[in-house]
Amino acid sequence: MQITEHFSLAELTRSDTAKRRGLNNTPNANELANIKKTAAELEKIRAYVEAPIVVSSCFRSAAVNRAVGGSSTSAHRYGSAADIDAVGYTSPELARKILEMRDKGLIKFDQLILEFPERGAGAWVHIGFRWNSGMRNQVLTAKTVKGRTVYVAGLQS
Repeated sequence: MQITEHFSLAELTRSDTAKRRGLNNTPNANELANIKKTAAELEKIRAYVEAPIVVSSCFRSAAVNRAVGGSSTSAHRYGSAADIDAVGYTSPELARKILEMRDKGLIKFDQLILEFPERGAGAWVHIGFRWNSGMRNQVLTAKTVKGRTVYVAGLQS
């Protein structure tokens, strides 16, 4: 099922963990509505950066979210977030482009997190939305410090 021009339901619900463990990762009607809204925002990003967007994670059912160690309040749990990369961009470059979009009034988000820039090509960008309440416009960088994930304000690469 194609959600938008460039994003399919299969792509936005794909989970290697679900496949390996035999977990159901099928969204309900409300979660599907959120996935559609998230995909529309990903289309905006794709158009702005003029490059394909690769989604590594979007929707996670409760079982999949538990299996990957996700927060019970994760926006992924509701189809309201995506972990992404853009072809031809580093993760810090993509995060800066999304901030540029925000500053131009082209996108609103709840959270923009540059995830683990110290990993180089293994980094990614998390963008999350709150569809039923105000967006916090939170910009963070996740880093590994002494084996633990630490979130710091702003983009730090």
